[in-house]
Amino acid sequence: MPACQGAPARAWQHTIPQLSFDSEIVLNPMLALSALHLHTHTPQDSLLSIALRRYLDRTLVDHRQALSEGEELSEQLWLSAILLCHVYWLLSRQKHEDEEYEVPVQAIRMLEGVNVVFKQKRRLLNRLGYAPYKFESLPSVLSQDELSENAQLLMSRMQEDLAYLINAFSMSTESETVQSVYLEAKESVLFHYRAFFSGTSAQILRRMVTVMPARCQLNFRVLLEHHDPLAMALWARVLVLLKGLEYAWWVNGGGEYEVVEKDVRGMRGLMPEKFRWTMDWPLKVLEGEIVLERAPVSLE
Repeated sequence: MPACQGAPARAWQHTIPQLSFDSEIVLNPMLALSALHLHTHTPQDSLLSIALRRYLDRTLVDHRQALSEGEELSEQLWLSAILLCHVYWLLSRQKHEDEEYEVPVQAIRMLEGVNVVFKQKRRLLNRLGYAPYKFESLPSVLSQDELSENAQLLMSRMQEDLAYLINAFSMSTESETVQSVYLEAKESVLFHYRAFFSGTSAQILRRMVTVMPARCQLNFRVLLEHHDPLAMALWARVLVLLKGLEYAWWVNGGGEYEVVEKDVRGMRGLMPEKFRWTMDWPLKVLEGEIVLERAPVSLE
């Protein structure tokens, strides 16, 4: 299960298992996630695929009903939303035969939905110690001078890559709103790489990578939805950081639910030929030409 701290850690270790005995709102998404986990490792088992869909359908029905209920279901609804995020993070990568790749917007929408649930049930959830992804505190990072020599070199290459990427697009012709979306996403990419090279724990980094689009302005998701080349290129640079971390099934996926390779190559395929160079950095990471390594330091 995903590693975290405080109330989220207690939720995975104790609250979700305990509440699942009393509430189908929590039980069904937990079973859906379990079926997805098993199906990731045994894709030939068609019964697991059926079970996954059955539990997911029940979850969505229960979730919609619970949204209209009062304060007493706040924690169950919140945990259901969290579990659904994890299910859709992988499920949105699944494609049927002859189905073309699509940006996993549904997974991002699920993350946005968690923030909506929190706003609706804020009073109790605050008291229980929960916080929405968008407002979670970010880790401390090292300054450029404090990084290792190799990390400084790679950070410099990343900064040059991003500067070239941004300058290649006619930003001045975009509205101020869209410009701010791109620039915020660019700074987010840099922060993720600095956190990686600062030795931020893999658990925290995985969480940061998965929620990155939902932490950006809403229009970033809209740009991804419209296959905007610059938005896809920026997101791909964050996703490939997972290649520098130890494998974790809930974020990397596998088989038909594999995440990084499928997203990077898929988004590149959605771009017009003249923009495919924007995916050079992520592709070099996938192909081993750029190796993301860091010193064994841990900043929590």
